[in-house]
Amino acid sequence: MKKITIMILLTFTISAQACEFCGCGVGNFYLGILPQFHRNFVGIRYQVQDFNSHVGLHPSLATTEHFQSTELWARFYPIPKLQVLTLVAYHFNEQTTTSGKIYLDGIGDIPVLVNYNLINTQSNDPEREWNHNVWIGGGVKVPTGKYTFTDTPTEVANANFQLGTGSIDFMMNAIYTLRYKKFGVNSDFTYKLNTFNPDRYKFGNKINGTVSMVFIQQVKKVGLMPNAGVYYEDSGLNKSDDIVISDTGGSALFATGGLEMYWQKYSLGMNYRKPVEQDLANGRIKAHERMMVHLTFLF
Repeated sequence: MKKITIMILLTFTISAQACEFCGCGVGNFYLGILPQFHRNFVGIRYQVQDFNSHVGLHPSLATTEHFQSTELWARFYPIPKLQVLTLVAYHFNEQTTTSGKIYLDGIGDIPVLVNYNLINTQSNDPEREWNHNVWIGGGVKVPTGKYTFTDTPTEVANANFQLGTGSIDFMMNAIYTLRYKKFGVNSDFTYKLNTFNPDRYKFGNKINGTVSMVFIQQVKKVGLMPNAGVYYEDSGLNKSDDIVISDTGGSALFATGGLEMYWQKYSLGMNYRKPVEQDLANGRIKAHERMMVHLTFLF
């Protein structure tokens, strides 16, 4: 509980009915506030998010997308200043149009992240009241999720309502944490460089960042850490065989709030994100609230 590391990697997507902008689901990756920074962990999480999209004014072109995932996540320290994080997600995707519903489920793409602890003032002086912690690193996302683009009406009719992106993507990130006694501020920034998949489709590069305030309180044997802040994400335009796809990409600002609880070797956490301002796909996509819960074992 002494330090906080947040890493958030999210990816924008598009939709069904052969339109190129609806929805947001494939490749989404959000870590949130990680349990006690200095310990290994393994745990299970559940995430959910929803989107609405619309083409023009005709009601038959409206689409609703609902994304759920159950994830096994883990962090290990091969050496004291080097952490490796990964997760394996099983996705449950649902897309609704006036012509019916489409369901898709299966294992998604697997990311692997490696971070180096560049600065940790508390490691040299445990009694310091003001402490700084800086992590830098990056990683890769491997295309383990199924990606099958098709224009067949009975199949998924777009490049993004998939279990994976089909591409190998690269990430760079920096995390800074400032703590004074029981209070802390964490900021992190991530850049994601996407590549073309075998179908010559490329998702726009992403940049996102978070600033969160936390308060640490011990209640008997339970440690409580409420947190609140803002999260921002921005995505470039997608490409199909070097042709830029209009009505993709965009930006969104979310207000975030959550609570982490610690008891012995266990951590239980929850996070809620509410959009306060957004311009996705030139206003054609509307993002709704997002939620995540986890149960994690520390060792």
